[in-house]
Amino acid sequence: MTYQLGIDLGTTYTAAAVHRDGRSSIFSLGSQAASVPSVVLLREDGTELTGESAARRALTEPERVAREFKRRLGDTTPIIVGGAPYSAEQLMARLLKATLAEVEQREGEPPSHVAITHPANWGPYKTDLLQQAIRLAGIDRDSVVLLTEPEAAAISYASQERVEPGKIIAVYDLGGGTFDAAVLRKTETGFDIIGRPEGIERMGGIDFDAAVFAHVNRALDGQLAELDPEDPMVMNGVARLREDCVDAKIALSSDTDATIPVLLPGLQTEVRITRSEFETLIRPSLSDSIASMHRALESAGITAAEVDKVLLVGGSSRIPLISQLVSSELGRPVAVDADPKHSIPLGAATFAGAAAATRVAPIVPPGAAPLAAAAAVPPIVEAFEPVVPPTEQMPTTAAPVAATQPLPLAPSAPEAPVTAPSGGSGSKTPIIIAAAAVALLAIGGFVVFGMGRGDSTEVAVPEVPVTASVAPEPEAEPVVSDPAPETAVETIPAPTTIETIPAPTDEALQAAVLTQVTAVSPVVGATVTQAVATLTGVVTQQLADAAFAAASSVEGLQGVNSSITIVQDDEFCSDVIQSAANWACITSATFDGETVRAEFTDGGTEWNNGATHLHFFADSVPAITAGGNGSGVSEGGGLWIVWDVAPMFEASVRDLGGSIERLCVRIALFDHSLESLDSGNCWAVEQISG
Repeated sequence: MTYQLGIDLGTTYTAAAVHRDGRSSIFSLGSQAASVPSVVLLREDGTELTGESAARRALTEPERVAREFKRRLGDTTPIIVGGAPYSAEQLMARLLKATLAEVEQREGEPPSHVAITHPANWGPYKTDLLQQAIRLAGIDRDSVVLLTEPEAAAISYASQERVEPGKIIAVYDLGGGTFDAAVLRKTETGFDIIGRPEGIERMGGIDFDAAVFAHVNRALDGQLAELDPEDPMVMNGVARLREDCVDAKIALSSDTDATIPVLLPGLQTEVRITRSEFETLIRPSLSDSIASMHRALESAGITAAEVDKVLLVGGSSRIPLISQLVSSELGRPVAVDADPKHSIPLGAATFAGAAAATRVAPIVPPGAAPLAAAAAVPPIVEAFEPVVPPTEQMPTTAAPVAATQPLPLAPSAPEAPVTAPSGGSGSKTPIIIAAAAVALLAIGGFVVFGMGRGDSTEVAVPEVPVTASVAPEPEAEPVVSDPAPETAVETIPAPTTIETIPAPTDEALQAAVLTQVTAVSPVVGATVTQAVATLTGVVTQQLADAAFAAASSVEGLQGVNSSITIVQDDEFCSDVIQSAANWACITSATFDGETVRAEFTDGGTEWNNGATHLHFFADSVPAITAGGNGSGVSEGGGLWIVWDVAPMFEASVRDLGGSIERLCVRIALFDHSLESLDSGNCWAVEQISG
């Protein structure tokens, strides 16, 4: 059965989704996860490995592996892999070819259309190089459409969440290697991108990994620089250390600290990193991303207050500090998908499906906007003309560099500037489509997308110097039948009624979803509108993932959208906390520059009773030391404050010891010792204006 394919060729991970029968679903490329590492390993015999197998072999053959080459697109300096030079587009082509081959093998046939995403700030030069990679991969150019990553994320969101016309959605896309920000307005038929998308081409998860690696080197007083980078044992050890740094970064999204083992020749130890230390390392970069989002809003001519919701996509958007900063800086609610890495390939697959439904050949010449045919059976997201960044130029030649650099302890040299090719973008001729094609598209849009519901479909036609036409359907050959015999022919009457099985109502689906979801997470709620479930609640990432998977198992749902607020394990008011005789949980906390205020709930205890009271303290103080001698000074050097009045807390930030990012509460006894380490929670403090 015909299907369409969406591919998100990311800097660190590659993911794919399949669109069939009006629905898009993630295609599992790996054996351990749906996405696979964007890694290519070239063997000595000329064969190659990609994805998980290449990442495993990279630990023993680091000189033959290439990763993060998407960042090198447009740089004429060759990437040395196994002693041979390769361009970034050659390596991208190998990864694309392997991805398509995996899908075709399991689907039994090639897709009719393929949508491939790219960063919003890529201009015509890099878009042309991406198309060269597509040609090198052997993919039929006439079956390929290109679209930006924020567009794909918006399409995916619109296919799951009902958005009223006129509402404005901002997309904050932080992936493994790049950052994109875009603003979209909901129309009657889909979305319009307003203003110019902004981006930071070299900012993402791999930069945060490098920051953790640098933290380890500082903790070891620079001992890593003293190791021999040519020693195979050192190379293997450093490769493992980098993997452990990545694992530590991921762990800090759900834990307050992580330990990184260091197992190198002559150097065996471990380094501890706390979440606050990690957040200090990445905060300057995140501030730049917020500034980019503000520029995107300014380009669109709107204020942050006009934004209905900020959509967080990309694997790195799971870092708790990001949602806190985006929400506090923009003052708008954020929406995080249960797996933000999947939003882009799902949107790309939907885009490819709509492009196939229009029956227009999706040719995308270099420098032109992609064919905007993604609909909201997704709704349509109309295309925009890519803007060439002022700094994008043709690259100059530089000396070759190795594919992997095991010990990049010193800042790397800036990449050579590039110059935009002259010509080819100054003159644009609109595509002329025959009237017959317009009629076919209108009829096809009603049949494919409307289905009697009154929906309409718009196709935004890019301005490119080509003329597209739709071949007319061949006329049917006249059928010559034999004269009817004079004798009567007995006919069997057609049945007068056809028994149909009605689709489940939203009420029935909602009841089924709630049954499944509450079984794994009782505090998660769900509503179903037009067969799309929306999950709500305040839970940890693990419980959110479990609830999302449980809801997705309900037959008849067209999609599941997660609007769950993700909190850390120690922020969630768990059953363990509420089972205690005395407990308290913070539900909100703000800081206006002078005063920290918090709301909290409890089990109904009368605190001012001489036996128990509350200790509020900053999370920089371990809970085990946030009490003791009755002076307000903990054994760990931090401050705690006695509080007896429910349900509000208020104190000067100076009384809490200075700057504070999270506020915690525990139950203390009359002598100020803590009754239990599980008697309260912590909560992120939101920065507000005074």
